[in-house]
Amino acid sequence: ILYFIFGIWSGILGLSMSMIIRMELSMGGNLIGNDQ
Repeated sequence: ILYFIFGIWSGILGLSMSMIIRMELSMGGNLIGNDQ
């Protein structure tokens, strides 16, 4: 059961991270930081 919960948690975390990166790229890098 612990592995099942960890799998769901890692899946949700990876999906949210990919969505954040995709939005950050679509907005031209102004969301997280524009060091360049």
